[in-house]
Amino acid sequence: MDKKKELLWRAYIVMLMFVIASLVIMFKIFKISVIEGDRWRAKASDNIKWRIVDADRGSIYSDEMHLLSTSVQFFEIRMDLATVKDKLFYENVDSLAIFLNGFSKEYIKEKSVSQWKNELLANKKKKNAYFYIARGLDIDAFNKIKKAPILKYGKYKGGLIAFRYGRRVKPFRDMASRTIGVDRENADRIGLEGYFDRFLKGDADQRLMKKLSSPDGEIWVPLYDPSENDIRKGDDLVTTLNIEIQDFVHHSMMDMLQKYDAEGGSAIVMETKTGAIKAITNLGKSADGSYVEMYNHGVARLSEPGSTMKLATVLALMEDGYATAESKVNLNYGSKRFSDRIMFDSEKHNRSIVTMSEAFEISSNVGIASLANDAYNSIDGRKKWYNRMKSFGFTEPTGVDLIGEALPELKNPKNKDKWYGTTIPWMAHGYELLNTPLQMLTFYNAVANGGKMMKPFLVKEIIKGEKVKIFEPVVIKEAIAKPENIAEAKKMMENVILKGTAKSIKSEYVHLAGKTGTTRVNYANAGEYAKYNASFCGYFPAENPEYTVMVVVYEPKGVYYGGYVAAPIFKEVAEKIIGLKTKSIRSISDSTFVNNTSLPNKSIGFREDIENVFAYTNVPYTVKNKSKWSEADPSGSKMMVSAKSVKIKLYPIVWEWGQEMPPTCWKVWV
Repeated sequence: MDKKKELLWRAYIVMLMFVIASLVIMFKIFKISVIEGDRWRAKASDNIKWRIVDADRGSIYSDEMHLLSTSVQFFEIRMDLATVKDKLFYENVDSLAIFLNGFSKEYIKEKSVSQWKNELLANKKKKNAYFYIARGLDIDAFNKIKKAPILKYGKYKGGLIAFRYGRRVKPFRDMASRTIGVDRENADRIGLEGYFDRFLKGDADQRLMKKLSSPDGEIWVPLYDPSENDIRKGDDLVTTLNIEIQDFVHHSMMDMLQKYDAEGGSAIVMETKTGAIKAITNLGKSADGSYVEMYNHGVARLSEPGSTMKLATVLALMEDGYATAESKVNLNYGSKRFSDRIMFDSEKHNRSIVTMSEAFEISSNVGIASLANDAYNSIDGRKKWYNRMKSFGFTEPTGVDLIGEALPELKNPKNKDKWYGTTIPWMAHGYELLNTPLQMLTFYNAVANGGKMMKPFLVKEIIKGEKVKIFEPVVIKEAIAKPENIAEAKKMMENVILKGTAKSIKSEYVHLAGKTGTTRVNYANAGEYAKYNASFCGYFPAENPEYTVMVVVYEPKGVYYGGYVAAPIFKEVAEKIIGLKTKSIRSISDSTFVNNTSLPNKSIGFREDIENVFAYTNVPYTVKNKSKWSEADPSGSKMMVSAKSVKIKLYPIVWEWGQEMPPTCWKVWV
């Protein structure tokens, strides 16, 4: 009986202890949640909280849906060595070091097994909660490192810390790079990346994060595996850019810049009827002498346009009733005084009385300036000139969908302190005013389009999931001039190609029209070596314009006339586009096809072999350089065979059983 009471007392004591423990726990819970609740919740919110994160950035596509810019997902891997238990760590540190050594050979900067082990041990001793392992890993590498010793136990037991981030890449690299733009941390976004940033970046998302202390300061890491959770995505842009046309323009400009060692260049192709920009190239010389896209000259660089401005002058004269294409003007053999300055024609011609059309064809500064001076160099005339140029669009930006378009500068006669007796004649041939290549292109495009001025644009669609926002062409002005005057201006531009300053680019395959420009850029500094910009603006086919093109080459050396430096780029691009559209070779002087064979793709090989194949198959071609190794590239209506640089590497012959055979080597062409 006594033994039974003893057991009962023991049971009562144990039960009492459980009751007391339960009461203590309940009191602690009550104290923490109610009495001290606010303080602990504040501490929790300091270390674990929902934080705003950006969505994955949308992609940018060409009009044929080729990727121009996209975000590729990468991972950064770190390790919380304070979390990992000592037993697990020290039993597996050798295995982890061996794994990381093999992993580093394939994905990251290589370290030896001993280096990895020593670093892991040292940082474990410091209880580093943010030990760096690798950055820039793709999903395959990330999945592989998740299986590493210790790390395979995850973030809580194995200390695995993973960050997912997007890196912006451009598959076509430098082509239209400045126009596409960049998305960088701590820097202004430019190009389409900047203008459409609010669409591309998408809606911000929230992610539960925890705070870690580390040698790098306060770090917030996600509480979930970033590879297993969807992140919101920004909208995609579909641009008007055409990759094949962009390729033509880019490489034609590159070749010309290298040929004349120019400071830079810009070329823009616009769809005449819509204003859609199909290609835009902006190249500048870098410190090492190579040409790269550093600045958007076409949109943001103001310069005096030179003789391309003469189209606006002759159209104004006809529109205001001061002249017709057949009006006579005295060229005075190429020189004339206006106020206190003497003007010269850029090339000697020994001509005196000609028509306005002829003066335009040979790009006579004196002829066009004389007509404008007689018509507009009075108090009322200056106002009329300014208003006419304003109606042509030379006082406002085009409104293209890019940040940073420069505001054109046109002198207003109200500002008398900036107006001189020479202002009208000098503006008439492209000086004492500033505009960008795109602004001049927009004016020329209006003439090519029968007088209808279109707003240039680069994005035709924004795709948000299944929804699509479409951008329709926008008309800036229905008619900048009367139809009959537009027609006369277009005839003049055709004659520039047929018998004027650009007759060297007359094409056998497509009718061209346009105007050359040559601008002295440092005329105010008489002691300096003369520097020029060469330009050409035109359209094709002349009978039914589809594309309008502006080309500017900045400061070419040696040859600098627009007809010899800029115009050939226009011709090459025009012929390649026509070849691309027709997929066959057709002469405009004949209604029949030269042959019915499409031009072959680009190829590389021995020049003699290439010539033999082309001769046998009746493919027209031109040999630009008779080197042993050549590159054949379709150019409009024919194949261009040019030199191809080849590097020679020497590789040793190896015996079957793995012994190197000295000293004989193979020559291998690569």
